[in-house]
Amino acid sequence: MFALPYIKWGLTALIPLLLYFFAPQNISPEFPLYMAFTSAAILAWAFNIFPAVGVAAMLAFAYVLFGVADAETVFGPWATVLPWLSFAAVIIGDAMEESNLAKRLALFCLKSTGGSFTGLTLGFFIAGLVLVVILPSILARCVIFCAIASGIIQALDIDPKSKMSSALILTAFFAAAAPQFMFLHSSESFIWAFDIMLKGTDKSVDFWDYCYHGTLINIVYYAVSMGCVYFVKGKEQLPMSDGLKRFIDESRTELGPLSGKEIKLFGIVLCIIAGFMLQPWTGVDPVYLFCIFALCCYLPCFDILKAESFNKLNIVFLVFVAGCMAIGFVGGAVGANKWAVGELVTMLQGASSAMSVFFAYVAGVVVNFLLTPFAATAAFTPAIGELGTALGVNPLPLFYALNFGLDQYLFPYEAVYFLYIFITEKVTLRHIVPALAIRIVLTAVFLVLVAIPYWKCIDIL
Repeated sequence: MFALPYIKWGLTALIPLLLYFFAPQNISPEFPLYMAFTSAAILAWAFNIFPAVGVAAMLAFAYVLFGVADAETVFGPWATVLPWLSFAAVIIGDAMEESNLAKRLALFCLKSTGGSFTGLTLGFFIAGLVLVVILPSILARCVIFCAIASGIIQALDIDPKSKMSSALILTAFFAAAAPQFMFLHSSESFIWAFDIMLKGTDKSVDFWDYCYHGTLINIVYYAVSMGCVYFVKGKEQLPMSDGLKRFIDESRTELGPLSGKEIKLFGIVLCIIAGFMLQPWTGVDPVYLFCIFALCCYLPCFDILKAESFNKLNIVFLVFVAGCMAIGFVGGAVGANKWAVGELVTMLQGASSAMSVFFAYVAGVVVNFLLTPFAATAAFTPAIGELGTALGVNPLPLFYALNFGLDQYLFPYEAVYFLYIFITEKVTLRHIVPALAIRIVLTAVFLVLVAIPYWKCIDIL
């Protein structure tokens, strides 16, 4: 065990060195160095040998210092909407936690669905649909749902190393993460990714367009994901269904009556949602409205958050977001995206549009083992737009399929919010990996039998 950290550091140095010497030389002079630095960052994230935010910052600095790209390109992500959308989502998440609005809504949904495991799963399912509308941060939703699931495990005296404990935490995770594609504003990276992908084309996607493209089929995808928890649960049963009801009742009692803070926060959230819904007619960028409305939580007239709490916000996470995005920005500058598109076009030449979409899903699954979702979205979204143009295929279904692929997880390092569930110490990796692997296969089936036929039916494929 003593030697393991040295092995990880050795691989983090050796593999990038090999990539540097064996990377194609005809793409650009900077490409080998880009591959070396980027792979080193990916390995550092995977092995968890250095703080994730520190890795992202060092990667950006290395790109500039060694001439891989200029500072305008490397720090270009800060001029996009994603860091600021994430910033606003952190504030709303903090306000939800401070006011208990999200927890109240989630407990209400759980109360309404009974005390069995199926009722509990249905309650989390409904709560996920509610929170995805009002809380656009996956991590914030994950924190809330995992806190409730952990409370249930403790209240019912369930062994934290049991399959039932793992099943409950995984249910909470799916309630937070699986509906992230339900609406245009329900995933931090969606709005920015659309802008990048459709740049230079005559296409655009607003709130209502996306509802037409994705909301209906994403309910099916969400249901498929939640159904996978039964592969973890097995034959184990929830003990004391009366105890579960008692825990939910006691938790709701602790919250007390609906407060003025909750009502005001709900009003702010409605204004944020209205900004996205009315954008086709107002022409006002809803992302910056989102930021302004989020900051209103600190105004004395609303009194939802105190000014002192602003200094405690986890905004250093934005450095991680921007660092991940820099991989895609610099990749475009050194020719990596064009090279990838060229290779893919050669492979998919003559393939049907449906096959191209399925391949995009497979690519997303594979890439998620190598990059975080933020980094993968930044690196491959521009390539997806170019690939669609080169193949004569609408890039939107390719992009949607890629994101379904990026939403598949097996190991904790693949996403920050997936890693978070292990902090609860009530989930065992070997219990949930088989269910997650089955989910990858079921999502592929869903794509073939539901999503692709639907996209053909609405004439975007």
